[in-house]
Amino acid sequence: MRHIRYSATAALAALALAAACKKAPAPPPPAETQPPAPAPAPEAKVSEIQVGRALGPDKRVLSPLATFGPKDTIFASVVTENVPAGAKLAAKWTFQTGQIVDTSTQAVAAASSGQVAVTEFHIVKPSGWPAGTYNLEISLDGKPSGTQQFEVKK
Repeated sequence: MRHIRYSATAALAALALAAACKKAPAPPPPAETQPPAPAPAPEAKVSEIQVGRALGPDKRVLSPLATFGPKDTIFASVVTENVPAGAKLAAKWTFQTGQIVDTSTQAVAAASSGQVAVTEFHIVKPSGWPAGTYNLEISLDGKPSGTQQFEVKK
């Protein structure tokens, strides 16, 4: 019987040794990580300025022009991207001498990421525009954002 007892003890020791060998080392504790910083919001910007004699239902210039007649109404469509609610577009129309012809400001329809908004401006002078070069300057929330030059010919 002693032989059996010795064999049982040896078997238990062998099992314990086998179990110890199979046990994987404890994994290291997880590293403390900060959640990734949110991606910055896309920048609001003016992506297109066009002038022409007429606008479509989407407020875009139907046929962009560089030359106008003295009696034309001059329309401008300004396309903006990623504009937050409350943003303001300003248009400053000047004659070649730097004389200010007109200024106006409008709130822009908010455009979420990847979306565009179109804002319309126009000037008219029933007595007729003097011939020469004109410039339209657009600013978004007070920051210069683009220009469009055009000419009036008799």
